[in-house]
Amino acid sequence: MLNETMEQELVREDQASPLLMRTFSIIIPAYNEEKRITPVLEEVSSFISANRLPWEVIIAVDGNDGTEDIINSFSEKYPFIQSRKSSGRTGMGAAIKRGMLASKGNYIVLMDADGSANIQNILREVNLLDSYDIINFNRYSSKENDIPFKRRFASRSFNILLKALFGIHVNDTQCGYKLMRRSVVMPLVKKLTVSNAFFLSALFLYAKKSGARVAELPIKYDHSDGSKFNVVITSLSYLVSISAFKLRNSELYDYTPKFVKELYYRKLRYL
Repeated sequence: MLNETMEQELVREDQASPLLMRTFSIIIPAYNEEKRITPVLEEVSSFISANRLPWEVIIAVDGNDGTEDIINSFSEKYPFIQSRKSSGRTGMGAAIKRGMLASKGNYIVLMDADGSANIQNILREVNLLDSYDIINFNRYSSKENDIPFKRRFASRSFNILLKALFGIHVNDTQCGYKLMRRSVVMPLVKKLTVSNAFFLSALFLYAKKSGARVAELPIKYDHSDGSKFNVVITSLSYLVSISAFKLRNSELYDYTPKFVKELYYRKLRYL
């Protein structure tokens, strides 16, 4: 049950933006999130129900804990909630893609399963979707956001590298909170083969090529304990992925040995 404060924060039907009455799909990738996902599902299900929105919520589940059982219990009360379970761990990018391919909404809300940002803050500038195709949120734009140094350092370093190599003018590509126009984003998503967290950055690389309109906004972000973030593995993953993407989009790709390509697609893209 939501607490009184959260209930008071809900946008009531007569206050909601007309845009919210269109079809939206909330996509939440979840890898072994049984300890953190319940408050997120409580929040989004109450928001949708209170405002009588024609939305759906798709949780793309990896892992083997009780996350899917929790989702199924919510689905019994809220039929608009559903899960898309993989047979094993496929990576964040593959989970997001699986959820997006199953979605039907004209607009997509991408959220993390840890509750670091609430639905009210994500939707506060939803009307910008009339002018932009992707609205990205920047966790690092406010000093008030308490983000661990190791995560901040890794993310900022990676973003500097992205800007240097690809000229992307997005300050927090890895943020798990985004609003997107389906008609523009889905053709880009279908092209993506990377399966790890670099998926989110690669999306902006394709968006730049396609001419998609991108806006970036600050967001109130409360870091959630229990993150599976590992600075060494994540840094290695980013370096492998950004190198592979740079190679894939260069003239050298045709000369890359076949075994190197196979190694990447079999193993490294899942890091």
